[in-house]
Amino acid sequence: MKILVVQLRQLGDILLTTPVLREIKRNIPGCNVTFLSHSMGRLILDDCPYIDDYFTYGSDWTLRQEASLAATLRARKFDYAFDFMNNPRSALYTLGSLARERVAFRSARWWCYNHWVPRKGPDQYIVRDKFRILESAGIRTNAQNADHLVLPWFEKETGPLMRFVGQHPWASDAPLRVALSPTHRREARRWPLERYAALADFLARNWGAFVVWLWGPGEEPEIDAAMALCKETTYKAPRTSFRELAALTANMDLFIGNSNGPSHVAVATGTPSLQLHGPTKAFAWCPQNARHHAIQGAAMDDIALTSVIAKLESMRPALAAYADNRKAAGVRVNWVQPAPAILR
Repeated sequence: MKILVVQLRQLGDILLTTPVLREIKRNIPGCNVTFLSHSMGRLILDDCPYIDDYFTYGSDWTLRQEASLAATLRARKFDYAFDFMNNPRSALYTLGSLARERVAFRSARWWCYNHWVPRKGPDQYIVRDKFRILESAGIRTNAQNADHLVLPWFEKETGPLMRFVGQHPWASDAPLRVALSPTHRREARRWPLERYAALADFLARNWGAFVVWLWGPGEEPEIDAAMALCKETTYKAPRTSFRELAALTANMDLFIGNSNGPSHVAVATGTPSLQLHGPTKAFAWCPQNARHHAIQGAAMDDIALTSVIAKLESMRPALAAYADNRKAAGVRVNWVQPAPAILR
């Protein structure tokens, strides 16, 4: 059986589609799975054990290039095409594949598909919602597997982590390593920087935490501004690639951040997390289990610092045990090395 999976972008959405690949392979032994995404998807999908073939498109492609890719997909003669993005481009690629069964959530582009799933599902983690598309095609899924995102990374990606810890030896002895991720490309989805700074001060002063600020391309000035507001000593993470960020996050004890790409990396690495949500719905973007927690506000500015601290205090015993387990296990050097156990 030949199956096409379409999730064109963004990085977080592509990462949230990876459990779908594992469920397909688990239920249909011997099937061939092809993934279609923007070229950015390679940051996540290269080395994924649940993909047999991979096609990408570029943002600056000509119509001729788009048509050539559609023809290549059509020549594969897919049995199923699952479109998890359902925007105009993904719908046209899915239609152009001429897959025998073309499946997506119901939308204005219904005519591109021959099987639709009602858009409104239960209020649940988005990965479990994606599973509904598979289930509509008779592919059984295990809801517990939805919390395990697939992001391959290897020992070579631990370089920045090891150099960083070498430069700051106290990181090895700190009671807790905490990563803060205050950035988001949309201003409405950012918790105020001054509250992140106050939280960093609280964690460093009251918990003795080693606090690290995560950042990506173009975000360093925002991190510098947050650190300038701190009264306690905190640390800026080194420049990393996407997978180096995963290696760094995997060796932390707690991630706190907005609903952004790094929050999904924390879920993928199994690092305990607390996500802050305003316009975004926490039930959709955070698995909310013993390892991953969320706070929901009507807007980001509605989330009080005291509420975040109270939530963290309730998590503290489990986090302390996690940190002890992490220290005993040593550096996690690849993605198949399991995250330490956490209290339930």
